[in-house]
Amino acid sequence: MQRKETAKENTELELPEVNFSDYGDVRFLHLGTEWVQGSMLREIEISTSLVASHDAVEITVADTGHGVTQELKERLFLPYFSTKNRGTGLGLAIVSRIMEDHHGSIRVEENKPVGTRFVLELPVAPEFAAVPATA
Repeated sequence: MQRKETAKENTELELPEVNFSDYGDVRFLHLGTEWVQGSMLREIEISTSLVASHDAVEITVADTGHGVTQELKERLFLPYFSTKNRGTGLGLAIVSRIMEDHHGSIRVEENKPVGTRFVLELPVAPEFAAVPATA
């Protein structure tokens, strides 16, 4: 059997800056590649958008892997939890901690029709946050 691997990027232009370290960038990109391992069709889509209602940038990493059960969703971000026979089970716990350290959040959702979506939200850097209009 032959595997097909693709990656798509969908980003809004002109997004404001967020406070995020280079280490965080590398770790969150690693996040998507781990989940599609073992799938026949491996596709990862990374998209970004501005959530103006609460001055945040949303980064979505979606794959076409085997998906995740509700039971796994509840444990994914716990240290030392893994669905694999190798590794330490620290990857998503580290991602979660990095997001917290940057006043952001991460959640996992179903990617319909198949796969998993990780949604990361980071606050816009203060100098780019919306300033309420004064009368």
